[in-house]
Amino acid sequence: MRALLVLFLFFFSGLCGISAQNTELIKQQNISAEGTYQLQVINSRNQPFIPANINELVAEKRNATEVVYVQLGSEVRLKILPLSEINKPGFIPLEKIIHVTE
Repeated sequence: MRALLVLFLFFFSGLCGISAQNTELIKQQNISAEGTYQLQVINSRNQPFIPANINELVAEKRNATEVVYVQLGSEVRLKILPLSEINKPGFIPLEKIIHVTE
């Protein structure tokens, strides 16, 4: 019985370690993408829903030389800066969320 308990604790601690690693990876991805994209709320003062996979979406859609816009709903679009802009000396990060009137 004691061996089973030790095995269970070993297995459980391994799961917690994986979870902590995944959490740290997600935090690093958020930090690295932050400022390189912007959620634009159009004709509304509502706070936008931020998709959990936003970093994956940004990485997938990012262009080397052109700004990309992705519509996330009727009131929200995502502005993704190109790599050429991000890598310029003196790059100024974007605000995460802005409200736009069109």
